[in-house]
Amino acid sequence: MKKKVPFIAAYWWCMVLFVLGIAVLFLGNHDGGVSEAENRSLQGMPKFTFARWFNGEFSSELEAYLSDQMPGRDPILKASGRVLGIFDATSEKDRILDQNMIEELEDMNEGDASDESDSVISVDATFGATPQPLPETPAPEQTPFGDDAPTASPAATPVDPAVKDTSVVRRFALKRTDGTLSTQFRFGQDAIEKTCAALNAYRSAVPDDGNVIFTYIPYSQDANEWLLEPDKFVGWTSDVEPTLQANVNEGVYIFSTVEELEPHMQAGELCYFKTDHHWAGLGAYYVQRMMMRTFHQPIVSYDDFEFTVHEKFAGSIASSVHALAGYGDLYDRLEIPSPLAPARAFEYRNLDQMIKEVRYMEPERVVYAAFLGGTHDPFYVAETGFHTGRNALVICDSFGLAFVPFAAPYYDHVCLVDLRDSHTFVTQGGASLRKYIEHYEIDDVYFIVSRGCGVNSSYMQRIVTKYLG
Repeated sequence: MKKKVPFIAAYWWCMVLFVLGIAVLFLGNHDGGVSEAENRSLQGMPKFTFARWFNGEFSSELEAYLSDQMPGRDPILKASGRVLGIFDATSEKDRILDQNMIEELEDMNEGDASDESDSVISVDATFGATPQPLPETPAPEQTPFGDDAPTASPAATPVDPAVKDTSVVRRFALKRTDGTLSTQFRFGQDAIEKTCAALNAYRSAVPDDGNVIFTYIPYSQDANEWLLEPDKFVGWTSDVEPTLQANVNEGVYIFSTVEELEPHMQAGELCYFKTDHHWAGLGAYYVQRMMMRTFHQPIVSYDDFEFTVHEKFAGSIASSVHALAGYGDLYDRLEIPSPLAPARAFEYRNLDQMIKEVRYMEPERVVYAAFLGGTHDPFYVAETGFHTGRNALVICDSFGLAFVPFAAPYYDHVCLVDLRDSHTFVTQGGASLRKYIEHYEIDDVYFIVSRGCGVNSSYMQRIVTKYLG
């Protein structure tokens, strides 16, 4: 009898796992989807061939599929993170560094977001209005988009053949205090060439005076690693952007978020959250400002916006940060901007069928999705209240939410689409993105993506081209 009880228990446990596995096999997301908690694409249903069966690829991908599509996996991951934090074997030195997180956060919150070199546009100004410079600061040269915009992208100028060579592996790395680099991830030839091909394809879909703008944004975990270990790291660097720029067509612009944000982060400004994997609004603003300066546009200052401020924001990685650091509550400062002009927002499907009007921002929510109220599927259109004669499309993952409010003063309409498999453009879009670009008279297409949807991802290498049509 004593042996029978364990056998029965084991038998039924195996049966439960078997039934659960069968359910996942047939009911899981066969396209894979995306894990917001882990910031990665999940394994989709593998394709069966005899060759892949015998070389082991099919069984390996099937195992990954069953694991990734397991019901309730995100709560399990969060719980395991808390448990692992209890038994964390972090050295005392690293614990001391981690304890500096609160002090670092306070310093960042005290950082001055103003920039006296910015030109200011009043709330009721139009895009073509003359910017009013701050005292003793000359107004930037104003060259509108369109026929008077820069006639060639940086790629049109002579470039170093070594930079143009896509066969050279590029990398994103942290700068060590001794002058060496700690490589975090690499960009291979195939990834670079496919990303360039995708950007060039979108350039052909916009008008002659249109632009395609690309940047990838590291996660906050990448930023915090060097900010919280000043005895090891002094910054970060990425060398893939010059190679991308050297291999794209005229009218395609590549911007380095890494290069732009590094000095602001070193100055203690709140460009990234500590408890959430996203960038903060100020980081998105600085990158958007960099882009507008390239096009010689009058710059809207960060201080021109009014903000709803939440001092106790705990984001997507708060529980793991708390557990691994060995202390309790830690909060970020969340700043949600109000529009500079009356703005309205709508969800559309099937190209021109309006689903409903939605709130432009949801500032009372103490979550990252307060920006635009989160992602609205399958296609989002914001009427900015400005009259610039131009429209923009932001192709993004969730990092685009914080970017759109700061791009709004430069366009009549800012549209947004998230092409990840977890969203519904593929089932409800009803038309190719090329048709959307034509219908909404899009002039400029922005790719605002985290590194999980960046150069190395299927998002840039396959998905965005697939949906362009």
